[in-house]
Amino acid sequence: TVFVDDDGQAYMFWGNGSCKWVKLKENMIEMDGPITTFKPKNYIEGPWVYKRKNLYYLVYASAGTKPEMIEYCTATNPAGPWNYQGIIQENVPNSFTTHPGIIDYKGNSYFFYHNGTLPTGGSYRRSVCVDYMYYNEDGTIQKIVQTTEGVKALK
Repeated sequence: TVFVDDDGQAYMFWGNGSCKWVKLKENMIEMDGPITTFKPKNYIEGPWVYKRKNLYYLVYASAGTKPEMIEYCTATNPAGPWNYQGIIQENVPNSFTTHPGIIDYKGNSYFFYHNGTLPTGGSYRRSVCVDYMYYNEDGTIQKIVQTTEGVKALK
């Protein structure tokens, strides 16, 4: 994930087995400082970082149990410290992996992920899914229940 904060500072987050981050220079291709490595609870890979109402979110594929789930941490600074918050989404059907993507658009929050539930789907034949995502007043994320219908079409 490349995340650009409100002040224009860009950060890159990545990693399999542990999460890494680094500040990026204005040209977006050079690092602007050292790489920092950390290990959120149950972290596997696929970090997605964003900011909402002065709170930073690190959402990632986890393996508290197999197959993967989606868990998250929050922080008041993109450099951390990151505080574990819990599971957003349980295991997805018919796929060993899952990865998150989150956006706010036209007044709604959307949670993107993949699963293998199409008739010919599986761990290596995944399809993109989207469901609504809701926050509690304290900024924590409500657990997302996978649907088969997804979200309503936007106009």
